[in-house]
Amino acid sequence: MPQHSFENGIWQEGDVENENFQKFMPENTRMHSWIRESKDIAVNVLHTETSIPGHEAIWGSLVFRQSQQQRSARDVFHFYLSKEALVTNDIAFETDEDLNEEAILRQMQNASTSIELMMILLGKMANAILRKIDLFEERLHNLLWAIEEKNDKKTFEEIQSVRHEIFLWKHLVIGFLEIKMVIPEVFGKAVLEEPEFYRTSMRIDRCAMLVDSYEDEINNLVDMENVIASYRGNEIAKTLTVLATLFTPLMAFGGLWGMNFDNMPELHWSFGYPMALALIIFTTLVLYLYLKRRGWIGDVLKQPVRNQNTTDDRTGV
Repeated sequence: MPQHSFENGIWQEGDVENENFQKFMPENTRMHSWIRESKDIAVNVLHTETSIPGHEAIWGSLVFRQSQQQRSARDVFHFYLSKEALVTNDIAFETDEDLNEEAILRQMQNASTSIELMMILLGKMANAILRKIDLFEERLHNLLWAIEEKNDKKTFEEIQSVRHEIFLWKHLVIGFLEIKMVIPEVFGKAVLEEPEFYRTSMRIDRCAMLVDSYEDEINNLVDMENVIASYRGNEIAKTLTVLATLFTPLMAFGGLWGMNFDNMPELHWSFGYPMALALIIFTTLVLYLYLKRRGWIGDVLKQPVRNQNTTDDRTGV
């Protein structure tokens, strides 16, 4: 169970249920309840203790990594923080290149308080989120062009996938924001002047800003997709209606002359067949001109033409 001692604080790692982990913690009913439940925690948990001046503390669990494919595949950061010490569960540094243990310990040498030790860890976790958000930004950029170039069912499924992913990012960032807010609430406004608290706070705010911005973009994509789907549905219904209307004379006269009455003299006329064709064509043409004059045909019968202009229309300077 590693213990890292620094000039101005202690960082103890270990199993939450281990006695060495709990020796730093005061007797507290809520705390022991949290320890019992920590094995199966799937959401963020945060508790505070401010009843005894000079012995303030916060503790809880932070989900800092969540798989998009598997609901149960997540990494949780359990912690207890007081002015004297920071106690956390064992962190798998090897699973993320942004959580470099050697670099973290080196940075902690200059920390002025155990609170700063906590902010250094949170800052590294926020860095990992920012790096993954950069990869997400590239995916979102490709999706924007996919909607322009080939908007199909696969594109719609991709929109739903990135929407789910941004919800996961937002869920992660909310936990960081809550801890950032509760630390000065519990330990006083003096922590706001500390360099690591300021640096990590700005990093967390940047995560929140990016996630909110991308969420707005995705919501706009969903709205755009709904508009396009509605437009296409209307165009299909309009096309089918126009075609059915134009074929009405053919079906009407075909039904009329297809009846099995004995006395239908036009069936025996020499020019009965050419006359029937002419009548059908004439009434269909009249109907078409009427629909066109009323503007009900629109561009249903027009062939859409893609813009072949090769001029560079890049946005910006």
